Amino acid sequence: MRLKKVIFTRVLCIMYLAATILLSIPSTVSAAENGFYVNGTGIYDANGNPFVMRGINISHAWFPSQTEVSLTAAASAGVNTVRVVVSNGTQYTKTSKNELKNIINLCKENKLICILEVHDATGKDDTWSLQNAVNYWLEMKNVLIGNEAYVILNIANEWYGSWNGYEWAKGYQSAIPAIRNAGIKNLLMIDCAGWGQYPDSIKDYGKTVFQADSCKNTVFSIHMYEYAGGDAYTVKKNIDNALGIGVPVVIGEFAANHTNGDVDEATIMSYCRQKNVGYLGWSWKGNNSDLASLDIAYNWDGSSYTPWGNTLINGSNGIKATASLCTVYTRDSSGGSSGSGSGDEYISLFWGNAVSSPWQQAVSVMTSKNGGSFRASDISSNGYFYVEYSGTEKQLEFILQSWSGGAAWAKVTPSETGTCNGHYYAKYSYANCVAAFGSSDFSGKLDQIHTGSAKNTTTFYSVCYCYRK
Repeated sequence: MRLKKVIFTRVLCIMYLAATILLSIPSTVSAAENGFYVNGTGIYDANGNPFVMRGINISHAWFPSQTEVSLTAAASAGVNTVRVVVSNGTQYTKTSKNELKNIINLCKENKLICILEVHDATGKDDTWSLQNAVNYWLEMKNVLIGNEAYVILNIANEWYGSWNGYEWAKGYQSAIPAIRNAGIKNLLMIDCAGWGQYPDSIKDYGKTVFQADSCKNTVFSIHMYEYAGGDAYTVKKNIDNALGIGVPVVIGEFAANHTNGDVDEATIMSYCRQKNVGYLGWSWKGNNSDLASLDIAYNWDGSSYTPWGNTLINGSNGIKATASLCTVYTRDSSGGSSGSGSGDEYISLFWGNAVSSPWQQAVSVMTSKNGGSFRASDISSNGYFYVEYSGTEKQLEFILQSWSGGAAWAKVTPSETGTCNGHYYAKYSYANCVAAFGSSDFSGKLDQIHTGSAKNTTTFYSVCYCYRK
């Protein structure tokens, strides 16, 4: 954004081969050790599970005193990722090492993946500005190293304002090796040229930028405002062209409108869902008065959302409907787990606070066959679904939905209920799920999972799939 606006399998980082060879060989699997890695057009977490970002941007550099409350509120909204604005000191107040550590720790406490970006290079074409961003990360490398499973490094926000993909690529072909030579192996994110709104720079030169990364662990970001995301045709073309080079893409910023026109936010969210592409809305709060419509929340604590924020968070393709917690927070590589109180491993489908009115669904999760991140193939005879909620004990509905051959709307009977963590919980056994669904072919037929209230108002805190190894 050009005006002030207001994170099972571990794979070693592969060695950098000669560019003449690499340019002709597409990357298949690469990774930062113990951290996020790319495989084709997919992003995978440190446990080897697909990860699709659903998040927001947080304006730490301009409102550092509001960062903690903003992160907590974002987590409550169901966000799984935050992109945090920091500064190297050339244009805004420098974000210190202790501040960075605190931001990362707050993200961990709130079970959020943290993307860090230096905002001072925004719209600049000179390599000096990009190098200053790189120098900042070299100075802060000890904060990044060891946090590869939780932190993604967006080197510089919207560096290269001109619509010139060749010069943009040249800059990053120098910047990325400097980052890697310093021992920083976090997943890298690179904004495209043209203030982030020229995706043809990715289409035409993205492969050369990707190959400059000795770890082959880079994703690209498009900022979809009036130019890159103004209508459905443009949105789909830009996403398809970027994915066409065989590397992941994320919509790093977008909103419902911008300075020079409307933005097709509905298509951005629906097409990202279809293509398993991450998106991050701009921005939680703090935009200038002339761009106040870009604020997601009216208040820092998220007690009320703007029209744009309500669409982003509560829309049919919004964050609450499509976000899944990263599995680095739901199951670790050693087999540890939490959440059901049983010692079983678990996969989080939802974590936060979601309120359901009577006869409504508060949490709806798509399976991976329809663009979601929950794999129905994980459902097995030694597992069960677990829901934690507040209200009255017997007001919960748990539904398995199919529009591809199973029960269209299967209401599952709980196999166990009780209290835990000061809330009610309900478990839904494999046998009960099969009986209600009318089939054990969850992988082929299960399309969506819902939790809601049969009566009264209910607050849902977690929906998990638990299993025993």
